[in-house]
Amino acid sequence: MRRTRGVVAIGLVLALWLVGCRERASRTYAIKGRVVAVAANRQSVTLAHEEIPGYMKAMTMPFPVKDPRVLEGIEPGDEVEGELVVTEEEGWIARLRVLRKGEPQPLDQSKAMPIEYLLNPGDDVPDITLVDQEGRTFRLGDWRGRTIALTFIFTRCPFPNFCPLMSRRFVEAQEALRRRRPEWLEGDRVRFLTLSFDPEYDTPAVLKAYGERWNADFRHWTFATSPVAEMARFGASFGLSFWTEGGTINHNLATAVIRPDGKLQKVFRGNEWTALDLVQEIEAATR
Repeated sequence: MRRTRGVVAIGLVLALWLVGCRERASRTYAIKGRVVAVAANRQSVTLAHEEIPGYMKAMTMPFPVKDPRVLEGIEPGDEVEGELVVTEEEGWIARLRVLRKGEPQPLDQSKAMPIEYLLNPGDDVPDITLVDQEGRTFRLGDWRGRTIALTFIFTRCPFPNFCPLMSRRFVEAQEALRRRRPEWLEGDRVRFLTLSFDPEYDTPAVLKAYGERWNADFRHWTFATSPVAEMARFGASFGLSFWTEGGTINHNLATAVIRPDGKLQKVFRGNEWTALDLVQEIEAATR
């Protein structure tokens, strides 16, 4: 009996400790803004939100919702306030209420870089001149003969479901490929490439420090950037669009795999893909 009570007591202490860890790992912020769109499956809401003090400047972006009931009665155009919960790995809207009903308004993307064209699998990927985390200039075409996995970020992006998630997925993919195909990495047959569209801030030194924070193996994973106009034209090939508004950068997400012959293998848009999805496309392109 005493042993049973002891086990129960230990279990209770452990449970309380785990709850405390979860609470310490998450942060909750008040969020206020206008609803731009509500996903049909009611699992995300796009908000043109005001500045979130201590966390994020005002911008327009989609936020995940774990409980669809949070979006009950929420419609485009509504002015709302609520709570944003953020951990190291994800963020979501936990509460939302209508302050004032409103009419839907078109999303102002007048400052967005235009998407001039989109590549399809098998199309030639355009070349671009880049500067890496060591300050070295190179062209993407210099890597012909290798499979390239590339994604787009800016290092100041704070929301864990966006740029940090792209970096996390690359970490996972790099480790998965090291387990599955170590000879491809050691033989320099596969390269990971993270491109910043914020060259004014993301200097080589900043990119190197960012890569080090993610424990990037610079032998196989390069961080680079180029002038904004060139990056916009190149990114448009994959469906990337970004623009500056309210002192910050609004953007969508695009990740791609390029075959050794320089042709497009696959584009992942958004963040609904996994590291395994990426590795499988790398494997399909490299064989």
